[in-house]
Amino acid sequence: MKRLLLALAMLPWVACREPELQAPAPEAAASPAPRAAVAIEPPRLRIGEVAVVEVVVVTPPDHRVHPVTPPESVAGLWLLDAEALPVERSASRWTQRTRIRVRAREVGKTEWPRLHIDVEGPEGERSALETEPRPLEVVSVLSEFPDQAATFPYRLAEAPPPRAPALAAAAAGALAALGAVALARVVRRRRRAGAAPAPPSEAAWQAALAGLDAAAAEIDTDWRRCADRAGCALRRYVTLRFGQPLAFRTTEEALALAPPFAMATRWAALLDVLRALDAVRFRPGDAPETGARVRESIAAARRWVETTIPPGSAR
Repeated sequence: MKRLLLALAMLPWVACREPELQAPAPEAAASPAPRAAVAIEPPRLRIGEVAVVEVVVVTPPDHRVHPVTPPESVAGLWLLDAEALPVERSASRWTQRTRIRVRAREVGKTEWPRLHIDVEGPEGERSALETEPRPLEVVSVLSEFPDQAATFPYRLAEAPPPRAPALAAAAAGALAALGAVALARVVRRRRRAGAAPAPPSEAAWQAALAGLDAAAAEIDTDWRRCADRAGCALRRYVTLRFGQPLAFRTTEEALALAPPFAMATRWAALLDVLRALDAVRFRPGDAPETGARVRESIAAARRWVETTIPPGSAR
């Protein structure tokens, strides 16, 4: 009991006394000095590949980095775009990034040049930073396609996937099926009544003939452009009229295609006309007989289109 009473009497004195030892306050993390660096991913590019060049600037808080200016040109690269990303802030440092996209266009070794970056402090003080040059290499893709002996064909971008829900897609399929059934009934009734089927659209061959005439009108001013326009008009007509995608294929690629059923007897003549036009388009220099050859090729193209027009259709 005496010990308890003594402890209770000493309690106010102990509570009011300052501690002799105090834990030291944690020191604030030291702010870094401004610095800049460049990161490239990937550093080894294949021809045609897109890479990201990221310029990273680390400063103490409340420092402003002036906009990073990409180089005007870099050997072997196309500069696509540049974007300043949001600043990453913490108690001890700010990180500011600029993302630059490039595309490799020439095979060989190159170098991302040195960049000069201006930084402004909270009191208006300015400092200049420099990044180190970064080596880059652009390599060929021929080793990945050892059997490729010609240029790659033109390829359209893939269509985006449909966003309609499954129920809507099912409903659309059901409506399409009902429409097909109704169309079949109409065709059957017309056949029973002796009605003649509707001729195909006349716009395709009319546009082709008009395009050939427009090309022939330029034969005295620019025969190479004349041959190019005639070849494009003929390829477009075959694509629209027969569904054969010649508009994006070379003549060499067309030789490897199987002719459509409706063009089985005319396919060889078409390729002859296209070869004649290509021989004029890609022939170096000028020759006295070039104009006559272009005129003959356009006349052959007109005759070929006229042979594909259904009887009784307007020209």
